[in-house]
Amino acid sequence: MVSVLLPTVEWGPVCEQLTAQLDGDDELLVVCDTESDPVADSDPPDGVRVLVAGEPEGCSGKANALAYGMERATCDRFLWTDDDFDHGEGWLQQVKRLAGEHGVVTGVPVFVGEGWWRLAEPLVAVSGSLGLYLGGQVWGGCVTFTRDDVDVERLVADLRRTVSDDGLLSARLDDVTAVRALTEQIRVDGDVDAVRQRLVRFTQTVRFEETSSTAALVGSFLLLALATLLWPLPVGAATTALTAGTYSFFGVRRSTFLLTAPGLLLAPLAVGYGLLVPEFEWGGRRYRWRDVYDVTVLE
Repeated sequence: MVSVLLPTVEWGPVCEQLTAQLDGDDELLVVCDTESDPVADSDPPDGVRVLVAGEPEGCSGKANALAYGMERATCDRFLWTDDDFDHGEGWLQQVKRLAGEHGVVTGVPVFVGEGWWRLAEPLVAVSGSLGLYLGGQVWGGCVTFTRDDVDVERLVADLRRTVSDDGLLSARLDDVTAVRALTEQIRVDGDVDAVRQRLVRFTQTVRFEETSSTAALVGSFLLLALATLLWPLPVGAATTALTAGTYSFFGVRRSTFLLTAPGLLLAPLAVGYGLLVPEFEWGGRRYRWRDVYDVTVLE
């Protein structure tokens, strides 16, 4: 039995896919923000509940939705997921089977897109996707755990005062198994402002939720950028080969790995900007994030 938590504002294909895969006493909790969200008016089938979490105060909309859903989930096992990738036939059964084998299980996101995102994509794949896979982190778009794995009451309280569900949960779970078979390619907007907002949020998440990694992240990008300027051919070839290997490992077939070296030259500027700017937009809201538990939802 598993309680599937899906924050979303409309009844879309993922709702249909997950509903069709529910088994026995499984439940799907579709969590939206307000009564005005389209999904709030839907008539869900058996095993599905539509919950209205309310507007977030001092946290992100997604964190608020997950906190509300966790309080109302009835099963001993939770599964957090998102609505921005395909949950094909057998997806839920596969996650449950892997959870039975490994306990705490997470998938791996690879963020792909066009436009300006093409420059950021290779570095996010290596530092983010590969780093998550090797580093015991979790992805909130596909992670399953039980009540015995976390202090649920504390987790719910802390979700209501932070931004990143991924970062918060990563700090609370031990022995996380990232499964390559659960790799998902997430399409993102390549518009310059959308890329800027996403990189600020990603950088701030590393800063606040993974503080031990911040200095290493900044230092490594600075050193690699300097090395790329001093020895462009060997460093460019080596880093491009690493990215190509990462793409191959996760089954990503895109030519953007060839932009690894140009991306490295811009990485220190992007990371520096992300560390200095506390405001960003996400999911239609603007946030000011000053510390892990210091979040202001802006108009």
